[in-house]
Amino acid sequence: MNSLIQERLSVLLDPDSFNPLIRSDDTELVGGTGRIEGREVCVIALNPVASVPLDPFEVLQDELKLLDYAEEHHLPVIHLADRPGRVSMESTAIPLSIMRTYIDPRGVGKIFARFARLSGIVPRIAVVFNPIATTLTFPVAECDIVLMTKEAGMSLARPDMQRLMAGEAANYEVYGGAEMHATASGTCDMLTESPDDALLQVRKFLRSFPSWYGEYPPVFSAVEPDPEAPLPSPAALSNPYSLFDMHQLIATCIDKDSFQEHRGLYARELITGFARVNGMTLGIIANNSIHNGGILFPESSRKLAAFASLCDAFNIPLLFLADNPGFMVGREAESTGVIHHGALIFSTLANLSVPRLCVIVRKAYTAGLYAMGGTGFEPDRLLAFPDAELTIYGVKAISRLARESGLSVQETKAVKETVKATANPAQYVESGFIDGIVKPEELRDEINAFLSHTCSTPLERIVPRRVLCI
Repeated sequence: MNSLIQERLSVLLDPDSFNPLIRSDDTELVGGTGRIEGREVCVIALNPVASVPLDPFEVLQDELKLLDYAEEHHLPVIHLADRPGRVSMESTAIPLSIMRTYIDPRGVGKIFARFARLSGIVPRIAVVFNPIATTLTFPVAECDIVLMTKEAGMSLARPDMQRLMAGEAANYEVYGGAEMHATASGTCDMLTESPDDALLQVRKFLRSFPSWYGEYPPVFSAVEPDPEAPLPSPAALSNPYSLFDMHQLIATCIDKDSFQEHRGLYARELITGFARVNGMTLGIIANNSIHNGGILFPESSRKLAAFASLCDAFNIPLLFLADNPGFMVGREAESTGVIHHGALIFSTLANLSVPRLCVIVRKAYTAGLYAMGGTGFEPDRLLAFPDAELTIYGVKAISRLARESGLSVQETKAVKETVKATANPAQYVESGFIDGIVKPEELRDEINAFLSHTCSTPLERIVPRRVLCI
């Protein structure tokens, strides 16, 4: 095994824990088992500096053996993706030498299918170190968590094929670079500074997952929240129209340094990520008004559905923090499928099996209430902050509608006062439509009680739930 692969495995795995399961010589694929914080995982590492030639079809057979082993032994798959030294990113080779990998039933198509069939069975985490193309990309994109270094990239076509087939001579960074995938395509869940950083992040992400769908995520020692993360000011929490970074609230109620953001650079009006409260894992879905007002767009709708689906597959309870004026409207939103993507959210949430806690932080207007797991979607607990607003339209929108309707100033004022009164969550507690009012400083205790109940409930799952690959 060459020094590059040895170095990567030494950062990823516990010391001296790697056990090869396939050829131990320096071929294009290195694979076996190892341990991360004592837990056994299956590693599939593509070797960019292999010194021992091997037929590409045989490489695929070794990869299939590893995937079969991971499923049989309930092991998370860590896929270290790189470009073989024989493959250029500058030009596309005429593929006569690899025709068998294309047409044989146990060729590339079988690899695509095998990665996909592990969906919801064991966690799959991929790291991309350098630019890769064509058949190397789909197994990465099928994984549950995709990390890319800044030097990495993914594309279906190399630059010469891009020019020949699409008539485009675009810069590779524009159409295949890691930053593009982190910010625009959503294929990259985390962009990292270096290979070592990516591998260390894999270790952290694995903490949020069980080894397979038949278990809960592991429980760790309790840690207090960051003492330097003060509660947001009452003024910020009581004004639904001011810009507010929901990360501030999240930091006050989770264990310090436990937050692992998912697609943090993509569709930033929605926050998704894993965290722990008193050592117990949860997934967080939260609106973030400092980006696009926290409105749901097609991209953030896909992000929400994908993350909720991932948590559901691996028994990770969900916390929704709603500060949502609803879905985006207008020609561009409609033409890019905002209705379709909203329906994707509702279809996903309606079929979740994991417990959900929904907290309305400042506002939940129109169908945004439903998109954040609220009324009608049967959350285990539906709570609201004291100054939160639950209404179809906010006061600003109602004022504009009143003016458009020709109401007088006095009539408009009366309508606004009525809207504010009916938006008060206290009356919905009395009616039983929501479960209670929670103060910001009490949120961690509510989450802790919710998770403690979840973790003490026997897990009854006997079949996997597939992860939406979107």
